[in-house]
Amino acid sequence: MHIEALRTEPDDPGLTGVVVEGRIVSVVPTHDIGTLGLAVGQPWDHATQSRVEHSLLVDRARRDALILLADGTAEQNLSQELKAQDHSTEVVTDAIQHLHADGWLTSPLHDGLDSDPDS
Repeated sequence: MHIEALRTEPDDPGLTGVVVEGRIVSVVPTHDIGTLGLAVGQPWDHATQSRVEHSLLVDRARRDALILLADGTAEQNLSQELKAQDHSTEVVTDAIQHLHADGWLTSPLHDGLDSDPDS
């Protein structure tokens, strides 16, 4: 199986559908297409699918983190709160790194990642 097309969603240009065997198998944030290395003709294998699934989980955790921040959650409690919402440690770590890179968080990276002893 190979990626046949990458179609921007008509209702949301920030999302792109990945088409394999004539059907959309996933919808990913458009800004992640390059990072994920997705291209027409590329094999749609287990490794590619896993990268896409992880990206979607990180995007969901990032959105949840922004909601928590808007609701007044302190940066140092963000990791713990996201894990309480059933996000995995790996996903939380990646989401918090994205938030730092985007300028949403200002505290040192380790403060948000090491606050939960169960991680």
